[in-house]
Amino acid sequence: MRPALAGAILGALFVAGSGLVWLVAGGASAVAVFAGGILPIATSIASLFIFFALKPDTGSQRKYQRFILINFLVKMVLIGLWTALVILAMQLPRGPFVASLLVNFFAWHVYEACRYQQRLTAAPR
Repeated sequence: MRPALAGAILGALFVAGSGLVWLVAGGASAVAVFAGGILPIATSIASLFIFFALKPDTGSQRKYQRFILINFLVKMVLIGLWTALVILAMQLPRGPFVASLLVNFFAWHVYEACRYQQRLTAAPR
């Protein structure tokens, strides 16, 4: 499957899921689902953009590994802060927010890891 198509499918599933929650459970739950998914999606897209902006060169495997590790740590801090902000400052249902956050984080993180692996195996050694 083409990488852009896979990302578009993940994004479409997120929008469809948010819409379905809005139809079934109402606006507050849909906003919670949207709030839970928007940060994992944004951080993954930004990470992929930065990763692919780096030019592969000989011996760059260590540079990519360091990038991936720092990227993951930054994502953990951002998602932790976002979760604290949403749970403490907003009056959104926690269940849909946490479920959406976990599903989107894992789905987009797996997508990101597959894209990294494709890039690293295609890079000259």
